[in-house]
Amino acid sequence: MVGGRGMRLGTLSVVVACGLLLAMVQPAAAQPIERSHDHIVETFEDVVCDIPVMITIDVIENIHVRLAKSGFPLFQASGRGRVTITNPATGKSITTRFTGTTKDLTVVDNGDGTITVRTAVTGVPNEVRLADGTVAFKDVGRVVFVTVLDYNGTPTDTEDDEFISQTIESVSGPHPELESGFTLFCEVAVPALT
Repeated sequence: MVGGRGMRLGTLSVVVACGLLLAMVQPAAAQPIERSHDHIVETFEDVVCDIPVMITIDVIENIHVRLAKSGFPLFQASGRGRVTITNPATGKSITTRFTGTTKDLTVVDNGDGTITVRTAVTGVPNEVRLADGTVAFKDVGRVVFVTVLDYNGTPTDTEDDEFISQTIESVSGPHPELESGFTLFCEVAVPALT
């Protein structure tokens, strides 16, 4: 996941990852600083797996941001969504859906201008259905990501955070898309859309 921590949540929720997702207790020291609820319905042109497509999204997203005792924000996003991808040249389409929670578990100041963020994604971050309703694949369960970011000296401004690295701490449940290195989606989408 590339970009600031705020961008990570947007990417997790829409992509197809989604997007992404977990329900755990916030530390007692964390103070609420922001809360939002959005229902997003949009249609737009894009390119998916090198195919020009029309994408229709219908996403409900709840975001809750708390400020940890360390002064760094902890993000939590929950919601569900459906993304329909249609190839206008063939009229063929596939649908992805996701539901669950993405939650920052901890944020640790590394003392060198970087932070380490542990984020859990729990639920169904990605289910792909073919036009006939067949489930091509479905990631289900929990994944904990460990991300190192340069926070550019501004602990509460996540917009200027720079991605350094990301590893996976733990995986529970079947995650065929994750296990494929995120190549399975195009392997399924290309024949289904052409």
